[in-house]
Amino acid sequence: MVTVARRRHEIGLLKALGFVNGQVGAAVCWQATTVALVGIVIGVPLGVATGQVVWRTFATNLGAVPVATVPVLVIAALGAGALVVANLLAIAPAVTVARSNTARQLLRAQ
Repeated sequence: MVTVARRRHEIGLLKALGFVNGQVGAAVCWQATTVALVGIVIGVPLGVATGQVVWRTFATNLGAVPVATVPVLVIAALGAGALVVANLLAIAPAVTVARSNTARQLLRAQ
């Protein structure tokens, strides 16, 4: 929603260049997919590494054996779920900006 509000000028330019409503909506959804993928690709390895370090420190101080297991299927499912949720959340702003505004309205000075 914030991206659509901040990029009204760029969306108006795309419409002026000939993008139809479906293409504008697809551009917004692709941006949501890209942002989610970057977050997943960077966040998952950092989260796993940080979790293992914290668990090893905690287990060692507790006197337990510091064995950390990483459930790969669960992490993959969570990553896929985050990607789906990002795209579902992008649908409403994409449809709104594609239908409600003309290029002239979007390019007008704010």
